[in-house]
Amino acid sequence: MATAIADPAPSETLDFESALNEVAGHLNAQHARLVDLTIAMLADESLWVGEGAHTPELFLAWRTGLAPQRARQIVAIARRADEHPHSIDAFRRGELAVDQMAAIAQRAPWWADSEVCDLAKMLTVGQLRRTLARYPFPDIPRADGDDPAPEASADAADDASATPNADTDDAAGAEPTSDEAPPAGPDTGDDGDDTALLGDPDGSAATGHLWWGIGDDGVFRLHLDTDPLAGMIIDAALREARDRLIQQGHRNVSDVDAFVEMAQRSLDTIDSPARRERFRINIHLRHDGTCSDDHNATIPNAIRRYITCDGLISPVFINDSIPISVGRTQRMIPLRTRRLVLLRDQGCRIPGCTVTHHIEVHHIVHWEDDGPTDTWNLIALCPRHHRMHHRGELGITGNADATDGITFTNRHGRVIGTTGARPQPPGAPPTTPTGVYEHPLGERLDPQWLYFNPPPEHRTTAWAHHPHNPLRAS
Repeated sequence: MATAIADPAPSETLDFESALNEVAGHLNAQHARLVDLTIAMLADESLWVGEGAHTPELFLAWRTGLAPQRARQIVAIARRADEHPHSIDAFRRGELAVDQMAAIAQRAPWWADSEVCDLAKMLTVGQLRRTLARYPFPDIPRADGDDPAPEASADAADDASATPNADTDDAAGAEPTSDEAPPAGPDTGDDGDDTALLGDPDGSAATGHLWWGIGDDGVFRLHLDTDPLAGMIIDAALREARDRLIQQGHRNVSDVDAFVEMAQRSLDTIDSPARRERFRINIHLRHDGTCSDDHNATIPNAIRRYITCDGLISPVFINDSIPISVGRTQRMIPLRTRRLVLLRDQGCRIPGCTVTHHIEVHHIVHWEDDGPTDTWNLIALCPRHHRMHHRGELGITGNADATDGITFTNRHGRVIGTTGARPQPPGAPPTTPTGVYEHPLGERLDPQWLYFNPPPEHRTTAWAHHPHNPLRAS
């Protein structure tokens, strides 16, 4: 049976509308305050850089309990706050919602800030996103030359990967010495014919030379000379690998990180057990605790402990330095035990880390220190945090099976909490915003009549190329 609901009196409607506007204004102003705190956080990395949350977005989500998407919006707004002073001021006054401000930070150029701000107050979030996404904003650099690019974006990764000597590690980026230098690139001939640069006619192989090896100083070096087409393929693959790492939340991704990601993904695609066995990375652990690779180069202790945490072991029995028998290959962590640990932990256990792919299993009390391969002594870690632990930058102790049984410490010995969210109930209502929030009109928007005025010195050029100009140059 339907029940009729009486229409509220005009006074009640007015009170309800006023209450909604007041709450929306308070909410907007508090989001703006969070953005101001994020601006201060970005200016001082010591406020947020940690072992678990290695990006400001992850730290903000961990520390405040926000959803990752909302945390990314807040950080994106903070990064471009100096480019949108009018919009940020309206945001602080409670006149713009956080989703409206996020659309402005994502799309609006610096020179259209004032007009976009006025328009945003009248548009819904969907209208604002569509308008800013479709409008042909001309690319106008800032007069002071300070045009910061959003950090950790795909475009920034592309630019960084195209920069020569982008890595600061001299050893990792060093080229072979003169006595082991590879031959020069392909000779194009004295007649200027550059068809040799295209590789084999059938496209089966690229021309050039690749050299790699470990030097006497223990540093792995790689040098490549090849044709431009192969170079473009490698460049695109490096940029894609770098972008994938960035999208996974990794910070300060280098060209070396991207190259290792490419190699790791290639090995991960091997399906045949026999073929996987052929291309397994082997290390040789001696009875005295030292370790070497297939070329008998000694492996540092931190790398040895990292590799022997989770892998396969094939014992070789020796008598008077002569191998007399080879034992059965077995996992350091049995497959059934590994499955239980991965099911229990559901990804990396480090507080603030959200990685769930390519997870490794770590012995809390190390295997070579007689640590048992039981579930209480095993914990799931992402490759980054696993390496940090074996470098001495992350402490892990306790019982992994017990609730809150693991204690994590940073490189300074300070305990890392399992959650950073510590909201305090407000003792009083927040300060009344200085502005008045008015909801979007929600009316029809015709982009045909929408035009944002560039700075005066750029207006003639911008209008000459604007699609609304009937005399636009073709």
